[in-house]
Amino acid sequence: MVRVVLGAHNLNQPDNFVQVSPIQESFQHPGYNPNTFQNDLHLLKLNTSASITPSVKTINLPRADTDVFPGTACSVAGWGYVSDFGTLPTTLMETDVNVITRASCNVSWKQSISDTMICTASPGLRIKGFCSGDSGGPLVCENHIEGVVSFSGFRCGNPITPDVYTRVSSFLSWIRSVIRRS
Repeated sequence: MVRVVLGAHNLNQPDNFVQVSPIQESFQHPGYNPNTFQNDLHLLKLNTSASITPSVKTINLPRADTDVFPGTACSVAGWGYVSDFGTLPTTLMETDVNVITRASCNVSWKQSISDTMICTASPGLRIKGFCSGDSGGPLVCENHIEGVVSFSGFRCGNPITPDVYTRVSSFLSWIRSVIRRS
């Protein structure tokens, strides 16, 4: 059984704010292509309603078909590996990243980046970004969920192969149609 855990921060010290809900239904985007990662989006309908608390909050959606400007500072969070060697964290991890142009991203990814994707790289000399196990995590820019972790290169946070996200603003009509019919 697949369950969603909300409000967790430390796996070794669970607190009273954690909410666990089974999945009632899941919705994969009908145009998803596992070879190209086009339309890499999946929605989950919880079996129970989430309670909004200081540890569980909503986030703003972007406006339809808006884009994030290159250079915008964002953050990405997840429970994935914290190194290329499979070290799992015990606490939720978050790091800052900067949006880069699709043109520069396409240099690394051989023209496979479409306008329904966003790319980021780590600012400065320190290598940062998402890693294996972070898929589906949020790219948050200016209090909006602008992207969903999709794919990256063999090495985590490597600027040679920038991190790629599904661009949420490209899919708002599909998201709303799923919500309406479910």
